[in-house]
Amino acid sequence: MTANPIAGTVASLMPRARTELAELVAFRSVADPAVFPRSECEAAAGWVADALRAEGFQDVALLDTPDGTQSVYGLLPGPEGAPTVLLYAHYDVQPPLDEDAWLTPPFELTERAGRWYGRGAADCKGGFLMHLLALRALKAN
Repeated sequence: MTANPIAGTVASLMPRARTELAELVAFRSVADPAVFPRSECEAAAGWVADALRAEGFQDVALLDTPDGTQSVYGLLPGPEGAPTVLLYAHYDVQPPLDEDAWLTPPFELTERAGRWYGRGAADCKGGFLMHLLALRALKAN
């Protein structure tokens, strides 16, 4: 048994997290329908909703917002009497601009020197995956 069982659990979950991050980064979910089709954001929203359902979230819903985008909502009840925790992340990204300036394709997760690169890998999409990974690790311990 390791000194920190959650750290061991997180390490064991990293291959799955990488696979899922690659799937999420692949969506060209740029929040500007003049640059990329809105269907890419909608597909990413569907992926996020499915991920929440798979983790046992209740009341998962795609909510239309005034600007025409969708927010994903889900509830994961905690133990009776526990405080409420709100987790926020987004799955849309800024345009990659000059794709020729990228060292690797922006919507393809790639690894260089132990780091993962792709549009939204650190911000946005990576933040959502971090929440899922933390919830999975806590559930397993």
